[in-house]
Amino acid sequence: MASTSEKGHAKNIANANLLNTYISDLGAVYNPSNPKLFLANLQTIYTNSFSQQQAVNTLVAPYSVAVDSREIIFKPLNRELTKLRKAYKATEGVTQVQLEDFMTIVRKLKGLKKPTGTPTTETKDGQDSHSTSQMSYDQRTNTMDLLISLLQNTPNYNPNENEYKVATYQAKKASMLQSTQAVADTFVPLNSARSTRNNTLYYSEDNLVDTFNKAKDYLFTILDSSSAQYKAISKIKFKKA
Repeated sequence: MASTSEKGHAKNIANANLLNTYISDLGAVYNPSNPKLFLANLQTIYTNSFSQQQAVNTLVAPYSVAVDSREIIFKPLNRELTKLRKAYKATEGVTQVQLEDFMTIVRKLKGLKKPTGTPTTETKDGQDSHSTSQMSYDQRTNTMDLLISLLQNTPNYNPNENEYKVATYQAKKASMLQSTQAVADTFVPLNSARSTRNNTLYYSEDNLVDTFNKAKDYLFTILDSSSAQYKAISKIKFKKA
């Protein structure tokens, strides 16, 4: 789904409740021939939409916490890898070819490509961008294996400092795996809840936006265009995301 503020979904739902209130106040005057526009049906659509939005709201926080926690794990890597390069370079017998291999791995771990002069952009919303971001973190986690293997297979690489030891980077990889999995585990139910809500609001045959816009059309046939009710209802908008 295209990037849309959650406020837009909530506004449609709130406006549905508002229109239902106006319709309820009209009483018997509101008497459409279309059963899908009956107040009872409109109230059911609103209730379902409200509940589904609440479900989304409940699942947003765990996902956000998981994303933030993953960032805490990955963000220090750039600085740490810069220092590791110096420790690796200081190792007895390390060749220029080995250093180049090291830097190739480091660029992948940092989520960077070899400089080409062409800027890149990354979107941050929606299913597609989540998948792209998740794949990037998965790839970086996988690349940690390459770094660990390079360190393990470099003769004389045995630093005294704990922060540069192979075991330290093995522990980092474990944390990276855990954090990326936590994001995936919290995104799946959130994405499912959003899909359910979006189907009710926008995509099903009798979705909220289309149905409530039809209810407005009917209201405009029974209300005086100069009345306060008509003017108030005309300001209630239902828009597809």
